[in-house]
Amino acid sequence: MAPLAMNLSKEVLYSWHLSLRVDRPVEECSMRPHAYMYGKKLDDRDTDKPLPQHSKKCREPPPEHEFSYRWFRGPPVEPCAFEECPRRTSFSPHDWSMHALGGSGCSLQCVSSQSSLYKCTFCNSTCFVHAWKTQYTLPDGIRNGSVTPVHPRTGSFEVTDDERSVGSVGSYGMNGTRRNPYSDDGSAYTANSNPGTPRMYYGGGTHSEYEVDQEEWVEISRDQIYIPNNEDVGRKLKLEAAAYSIETGELLMLRVVKTDIVLARAPDPAKRNLVTSKTGGASGGARFRIATYNVLAEIYATQQQYPYCDFWALSWDYRFQNIMREIVDASPDVICLQEVQADHYENHLYAAMSDSGYEGVFKQKTRQSMGLAGKVDGCALFWRRTKFVLIESYSIEFNELAQRQATQVLGLNPRSDEGVAFLNRLSRDNVAQLVVLELAQQPMRSSRDQINQVCIANTHLYSNKDFPDVKLWQTWQLLQELETFVLSRGTQLPLMICGDFNSTPDTAVYDLLSRQTVHPGHPDINMNDDSVPNVLPDAMGITHSFQLGSAYQTVIGEEPKNTNFTINFKGVLDYIWYSAQNLRPLSAAPIPDDSLLTKHGEALPSTEYSSDHIMLISDMQIMNNVRPP
Repeated sequence: MAPLAMNLSKEVLYSWHLSLRVDRPVEECSMRPHAYMYGKKLDDRDTDKPLPQHSKKCREPPPEHEFSYRWFRGPPVEPCAFEECPRRTSFSPHDWSMHALGGSGCSLQCVSSQSSLYKCTFCNSTCFVHAWKTQYTLPDGIRNGSVTPVHPRTGSFEVTDDERSVGSVGSYGMNGTRRNPYSDDGSAYTANSNPGTPRMYYGGGTHSEYEVDQEEWVEISRDQIYIPNNEDVGRKLKLEAAAYSIETGELLMLRVVKTDIVLARAPDPAKRNLVTSKTGGASGGARFRIATYNVLAEIYATQQQYPYCDFWALSWDYRFQNIMREIVDASPDVICLQEVQADHYENHLYAAMSDSGYEGVFKQKTRQSMGLAGKVDGCALFWRRTKFVLIESYSIEFNELAQRQATQVLGLNPRSDEGVAFLNRLSRDNVAQLVVLELAQQPMRSSRDQINQVCIANTHLYSNKDFPDVKLWQTWQLLQELETFVLSRGTQLPLMICGDFNSTPDTAVYDLLSRQTVHPGHPDINMNDDSVPNVLPDAMGITHSFQLGSAYQTVIGEEPKNTNFTINFKGVLDYIWYSAQNLRPLSAAPIPDDSLLTKHGEALPSTEYSSDHIMLISDMQIMNNVRPP
C-alpha cells in the first residue's frame, strides 16, 4: 500500500469552491442569486491542509457546469426579544435601516446561560441594553437542567444555521476511493449508495430530503430569480444552489444560505405638492407637466460612496421600485432622466415606463462600459403617449463637438501637442438628447398662431468640480446646437432644457443660461493654471440668443436649497429651463425640507429616497399669443 499512497501524493489535486450570496429580501424586489463555482490548483504543501467550508479536493478542475436553485420560506421570526422594540411589529425598510438601528446592522444574542435572557435575540445593542435592565439570574435547578444532546442524522449533510457543508457526487478521498457526500465521515460508496444525482432531480434519496426541515421550511420556487411577496414578510428565506456537470448531470457542489428577515415593500413616497405661480398672464395654450431626475446609476451606487446607506437599500432592485413609484406619483407628461444605466433601460426601465403609458428614447455616454456590457450610464427621455407624439429625435455627443471644434473651427491638428491637450481636456463622454414632441390631441379650434409642438433637451454635464471650464464649454456648445436646430424651424418653437448641470447658481454655467453671457471676470473662465489648456473663447464670444428662465426661480422666487443631498455635498445642480418667449411655468414642487430628507437616513440615498438627487417637477403652459418679431 505504501507505493500506491506515494503515487497518489504526487497526483495533481484541485480545490473546488462554491460562493453563494444573495441580497437582503424586500417585498416586490427581485432577488438574484450570486452563485460562482471555481477551482484552484493545489501546491504540494497545500494538499494536506484542511480546506475552508464549501470547498473540497478533486483530481480534476471543475467541469463546465450549470446551477439549479430552490427557494424556501421559513417560519415567522421574532426579530427582537425587547418587548418595546418597534421592529417586533414593523417590517418597514425604514425601521430596519442602519439609521433606525443606530448604526448597527447586526443582531445580538444573549449567551449567558445564567441569565433569563439566555439565547434571546435582539435587533441591536440598544434593545439589548434596555432588555438587560429587566433580566434576572436563573435558579440553579433551571440553569443546570438537563438538555438532550442533538446528534447529526446519519447519512445527511452536517447542518448549520445558515449554510450546509459542501459534499458532492464524484469527489475523491485521499486514499483514491470515491467518497459518499451523504456520509458525515466521507466514507466510500457502498453497493446501495446513490451513484449520482441527475440534474434537476429532487426525488427521494437525494440530498434534498436532508436539506430542509419540512415542518418549518416550505419550498416556494425553483426559478433562479425570486420575488418575495406579502406571505414572506417577517420570515427568512433559504436559497439552495446546486452545481451540476453539464456533460454528465452529476451533482458537483451544493450550498445553502439563509437570508435576513424579509422586509415589507417601502411605503409610498411622500406626496410632492406643487406651489402655483403668483405671476399672471394672458391665457395660453396647452399645459403639460415636466420633470427631471438623476436616478443614480447602479455603477455609482457603492457602499464606498454612500457608507451611510444600507447595502441592500443601494441595490438597483430595491431602488428601482422606489424610483418608479416616485415617477408614477409625480405623473409627468415628459420626464428627463440622467444616470440611467444602459442595461437597466433595456431590461427594466423601458418596459416599466411603457406599462405606465410612456414612450421613450435613450442615449448612453460615449465611454466604454465598466466591465460587463451595459454597465455605462446615459440619458433617457420619456413622454406620455396620450399627450405627445414624437416628431424628431436627435442626440448630441460632446466628444464629437470637441473634435469638430478642434479641427474645423480652431484648425488644430488632433495629433499635435496642442490638439491632444485640447481634446483630452474636453473629451468627457457626456451627451445630450433633443426631441420635438407634438400634442397628440389638437385643440378643436386651432388658429394659424396655435403652437402644438415643443422642443425638449435633456443633458448631464461633466461632474468634476475642478473642471468648470469644461462644464461651461459643454453648456455653450449645447446652446449653440439648440440655436441652430430651433431657429431653423421657426422662432415660435418652445424650448425646454432640463437635466443635471453639475453647476450651482454661482457658476458661469448658470450665468450663461440665465443671462445669455458670462462676465469676463468670472473665476470659472479665469483659472490661472498654466498646466490647463485654454478651451474657451474670449468671454464676449460665450453667448446665446435664447431668453431662458428657470422654472423654480420664476415660480418660487429662488432656486431650491438642494437638489443633490449627500454627506459630502448639498446644493443645487439640477434645473428646468424654459424659453420665456413662448412658455410659462404655472407651478413647481418644492424640495422637501432637510428634516424630511434626513428622517430615514443621514443623507441621500436612503431607504425612502433612492437617489442622491431630488426630482424637480413643474407644470408648464404654451403661450399662443406670441407672434414672431
